Amino acid sequence: MLTNLLRPAVAKESIVMIKLAIPAVIAQLAQMSLGAIDTIMAGNLSTNALAAIAVGNNLFVPMLIFSLGLFMALNPLVAQANGAKRYNKLGEYLRQGLYLAVVTTIPTLLLLDQLEPLMHIIGVQPSIIPVVMGYLEAISWGVLPLYLFLVVRSVNEGLFSTPAIMYISLAAIPVNILLNYIFMYGYLGLPAMGAIGLGYATSIVWTLLFLALFLYTIFAKKYQHIVFFSHFHKPDWKVFKEILHIGIPLSISVGLEVLMFGTVGLLIGRYSVEIIAAHQIAVNFSSLVFMVPLGLSVAVTARVGHAVGSNSVAAVKRASKIGLAFSASLMACAMILTMLFPLQLVSIYTSETEVREIAVQLLYLAAIFMISDGLQVTTAGALRGLKDTFVPMLMAGISYWLVGFPVGYFMAEVMEMEARGYWIGYIAGLSVAAILLGYRLRYVFRNLSLKGFKNTNPA
Repeated sequence: MLTNLLRPAVAKESIVMIKLAIPAVIAQLAQMSLGAIDTIMAGNLSTNALAAIAVGNNLFVPMLIFSLGLFMALNPLVAQANGAKRYNKLGEYLRQGLYLAVVTTIPTLLLLDQLEPLMHIIGVQPSIIPVVMGYLEAISWGVLPLYLFLVVRSVNEGLFSTPAIMYISLAAIPVNILLNYIFMYGYLGLPAMGAIGLGYATSIVWTLLFLALFLYTIFAKKYQHIVFFSHFHKPDWKVFKEILHIGIPLSISVGLEVLMFGTVGLLIGRYSVEIIAAHQIAVNFSSLVFMVPLGLSVAVTARVGHAVGSNSVAAVKRASKIGLAFSASLMACAMILTMLFPLQLVSIYTSETEVREIAVQLLYLAAIFMISDGLQVTTAGALRGLKDTFVPMLMAGISYWLVGFPVGYFMAEVMEMEARGYWIGYIAGLSVAAILLGYRLRYVFRNLSLKGFKNTNPA
């Protein structure tokens, strides 16, 4: 093992992977913190404001997840084209991705405008519905810039420019806080808008994120060899189809996982306030930890895609295995720390004794699935770099909805384990996903040489 790690090719790939992954992880955390900041500031304003923001985000996020999956397809497409030195394709992917963002924005805005009847049907408190609708109207101004940003972000990830994304995402945090204060409380001559003001602040931040990363992409010296825009370019259905071929299965895969977690959250909402609070603490902590393998998966997708473009089986396998080794090691450390210090971690969130006791139990269960969670998202990233998304989509359906959710529901409702039962379901679903995706990656590896790849070591 040590000999393999010291091989020049492995050492070089490891260094490149780390340089890509660390900024990607930080960028994910920074972008996640924007929503957390809004939640904290809404909670300090009033309980109604916090509830309105929570409901509004729960309604908007499913639409965002579907679109995000489409845009994620650009990372492997760009990485493969870059590895093959087909630089003309890089400009095409950016241009057509921007068109796709515009097209995707239209149904999102139409749906956002029609959510009031749905809130009445599901029983949202009537007193907060006007605030929720005002908040959704405010963030609707930022949907197009957000989608455009996600397109440009995916293109830059495929071109190994994760540090630029990191710096821009970090710079957005103080801007977000400042704008929240201005719009919430009414400064600089603006009226106090409360929770609705958070929506306008968010739209401005999304716009600034897009403009900053877009300008970087157009003017960066490292991209001088790429022609992104030379004249007016019409939408190209062939490129659209190429993006959608990878992106639609990606959207469904991510959606199936998010839907499982969201459904469990709704079902746990029937339990006591203490259980609901403990579940939220465990979910929040697990989400923070998940940002590490998620950021790593971005780097793995880019490196594997680049290796595919370079037509080297050895480079594809090396990037995949190094990414998986990093993921397993990091998540093993996270698992150990979580098991050693669960009470200290929970105490950061609450001082309520009963909530802490339940949350500690859930964190022990969360620790068990951390390695599986890291491996499944990293393996999915490697398969994404190989443009393999359809079969992983089917595997996601099996893992989360034929295994994870049924096991969780049985343990929670039939065995009366309540929240703990659903977290056992998480363990089952994520473990099966890691195993199935691992077998899929091995199968793809065996068939790479049949697709005309060179089986040579480029190091």
